[in-house]
Formats: sequence, C-alpha cells, structure tokens
Amino acid sequence: MADDQGKQAAPASETFDWPKYMARVDASVSAAEQHLEVPAGTISSIPSEPDFIATVKAYAVVEPILNELIAAHPSQVSSFGTLAPPEQDDAFRTFVTALRISGEAGKIRLAKGWGLLPDWQVQFIQALARVRNRYAHNVKNMHRSLTEILTEEQRSNQKIVAHLTGLQATLPLPSLLDSDRLIKSFMYHRLADYLAGALHTLRPPPSPAGGMLAELFAHGLDRHQESTAPK
Repeated sequence: MADDQGKQAAPASETFDWPKYMARVDASVSAAEQHLEVPAGTISSIPSEPDFIATVKAYAVVEPILNELIAAHPSQVSSFGTLAPPEQDDAFRTFVTALRISGEAGKIRLAKGWGLLPDWQVQFIQALARVRNRYAHNVKNMHRSLTEILTEEQRSNQKIVAHLTGLQATLPLPSLLDSDRLIKSFMYHRLADYLAGALHTLRPPPSPAGGMLAELFAHGLDRHQESTAPK
C-alpha cells in the first residue's frame, strides 16, 4: 500500500508484493460493484477515465457506502431501549442520506464519532470531496488535471496529496514521473482500500460452524489432547 496506515513498516529486506496487492484491489472493487449493483467495470475503469470523471465517479462510490455504514450502525435503538423497528431504520437511513458529507453535523463527523472510520479514511474522504467539489461546482475545471487542482489545494492543505493517495509527497513530483497517472492510480488504490474495509464491516465473514467459540474450543481440545497423549 502507499503508506502503512498505522501499521509497522516492513523490514528493509522485504519487498512489497504488488501482484498480491493488486489482486486484493481487484477483488475489493469487484465486490463493491456487486454490492452496489452496478455493471462490472463501473468502478474498475476509474484509472483509465479522464481526471474529472475519475474523481466524480470515485466520490459517487464513496458516499453511498458511507451512508450504509452510518445507517447500519448497531447503536440504532428506539427510545425504549429496544432495537429500532424497520420503519425507524428507513427513516434514519433517509435522514443520513440527506446530510451533507462535511461540516460539524456531516456524515464524516458522524461516522468518525461512532468509530466507523479510521483517521486515514476520514482524510481520504475529505480530500476526495474537496477535489470533487472543485470539479463539480465549476465547469471551467472539467478539463483540468488532478495535478493542477491538487497543486492549488496544497496552498491551504499541504497534506492533501498524501490524504488522497497515500503517497507521502507534495507537488510537483519529479519530472520523470507521470504525476497525473500516478495520482489517479493511487487515488484508486486508496478507494479500493476504503471499500475493502467498509464491506468487511457491512458484510462480515460468517461465524465458524458451531458458533463463535467453536474454533476456540476445538483449539483448546487439541492442545489438551496433545498434552495428555502418551509419550
């Protein structure tokens, strides 16, 4: 990944397994396309789209998933302390969808307050929303590159490139690099990482057969048998 996202750095002797990581990116994006019920390739085409389309499309993927994360938060209870009835769930989902994404009462702040997003995801969504707004709210920006938009945004947020892409860098990048292509690719990777985490929360893997403790009990039984076996 572009940065360690809170994890310890790998030893210098280890090399990053890009094929394995890209396979995870592909799997995450494919799962998101199925979850959102959009045609295959809708999200995976982002790296090859013009910068304007890529940014707007990435934002259009992030926000509905964020809505689901908030609406599915398990703290949703009725005023009597019981699980909220379906009609209350629907009303809350409608309320969440209508919220602004940023601001003191926005979706990002709500999700962060409930512990639904780690800091790097909060920063990614905020950076993506900022760049998307630059494109969506001014038709004159539609032809401009991500590099141009981000160079301007750096004046007020020196870390916006890092937040959007995970690359610990500021613009301009070295002239030998294709900055537009690099920034868009790593923005896409950041999106895939966000989707993987969100879908894991929304669709957690099934519990082991026999219940949550079955595997633990089985492991304890195996150890007991090993310790009591004749030698």
